[in-house]
Amino acid sequence: MDSSSNDRGSSIESVELCLPEPEFEEEQQNISCDLKPKPKRNRRSKTYKTLPQNQCPSVCRICRNPAIGYHYEVPSCNGCKTFFRRTIVTGRKFKCPKISNCLEGADVIDTSKRVCRACRFEKCIQAGMNPLAIQAEAKTEEGHELKKIIAQKMLNGEKFDSGTVFFNVEDKLNQIVGKLTSIETKLEGVHNNGMPMGFTDSRDLSTVVSSKVIYNNVDIPSMSYAPVKISKNTGLPKRRSRNFVHSSCLASIEYSKTFDFTSAVDLSSKITLLQHTALSCANLTNAFVTFSKLKSDTLLYPDGSIYGPPKRKNGPLIEKQRSFLQKTLVAFMSNNVDRTEYMLLKAIVLCNPAVTGIPTEDSKHIQREREVYAQCLFRYCLLQHGTLNGPARFSLLLAICNVVENQQKDQKDYYLYIKVIHSQKHKDPEVLKKKCISVVYDQIMDP
Repeated sequence: MDSSSNDRGSSIESVELCLPEPEFEEEQQNISCDLKPKPKRNRRSKTYKTLPQNQCPSVCRICRNPAIGYHYEVPSCNGCKTFFRRTIVTGRKFKCPKISNCLEGADVIDTSKRVCRACRFEKCIQAGMNPLAIQAEAKTEEGHELKKIIAQKMLNGEKFDSGTVFFNVEDKLNQIVGKLTSIETKLEGVHNNGMPMGFTDSRDLSTVVSSKVIYNNVDIPSMSYAPVKISKNTGLPKRRSRNFVHSSCLASIEYSKTFDFTSAVDLSSKITLLQHTALSCANLTNAFVTFSKLKSDTLLYPDGSIYGPPKRKNGPLIEKQRSFLQKTLVAFMSNNVDRTEYMLLKAIVLCNPAVTGIPTEDSKHIQREREVYAQCLFRYCLLQHGTLNGPARFSLLLAICNVVENQQKDQKDYYLYIKVIHSQKHKDPEVLKKKCISVVYDQIMDP
């Protein structure tokens, strides 16, 4: 027992002897180094701290409440800073219910109550808030556009007018639809009235395209008058036509002159485009007028007469012509196309960048404008039919473009066939010229 206890004691002692002794001197030296006072920074040596923009302002330039600093380069409070940032990022539009002077005066605005957001945003712009200083990306296309416009106005020293800027898709849609409605209304006289009785338009397509816009057929320059002809069989004056076929194509040409791309493309590109799209636009107008105004299930001229060959003519070829002339009208009736859908669809058909023979740069201008009308039509379908049925409605309307294209092809094929028959039957060029509806129509049908 004793020997064992002695052995344990010796082992313990040996362990204790092996433990390292603490280095108190080094620790004390480190502690003493840490306790040395650090040298104070000389804040007064930095002169930029004394500049006005680096000093806390006292008053917000927008609402005249106490400011908390410079935000987007303007002394402002936290509320006005957040409001400006949120407006730019979302691209929202606000309209003042009064006369746009809600924040005028020298009194402090109580921001705890409802403040006119239109006037508040205008005040932010007038104070000089810079949208480019916002680090957050705009969440919408309207926000990006608003940001660019304000920055450009500030750079040029111009006054910003929020009423002229698109803030949301609905406003853009309303403006474009309003523009197209105005154009359609002005050109109704060209399409519906036909040519003045006894007069013919002898201009070619190049002359018509390069001339200014005409909203009344009476204003057509250099019209030629044809005297009344007497029938050899009856001895009575022959019935005169108002030549609605020519006036409908002329209305399509005048319609194209109101588009933005016409100022960016050359004359040859315009002519090439219209040789492919003018007849399609005329067919769309004829179908919509028949469907919406004349309330007929058979294609009619604006005066109510039947479009195409008269009833007294029969035969397989005549019946085929009557059939393909109804294609666009049937598509309008099947889909119950309204006026807005018709106008946007017509603009899409006109702005066709895929027409062969148009240079690449000109096609890009046409393509950009077509995308605008396509986006508006899609947005309109969503607003009218909801997010569930809107895309399907948009697809149905675009499918009408194929119907219009097929009808145009059939019309041109038939026209060339009749033209060949007349050229074989009548060798005199003057007789062939009289058989032609007009020079413009011939250049569209047989480019």
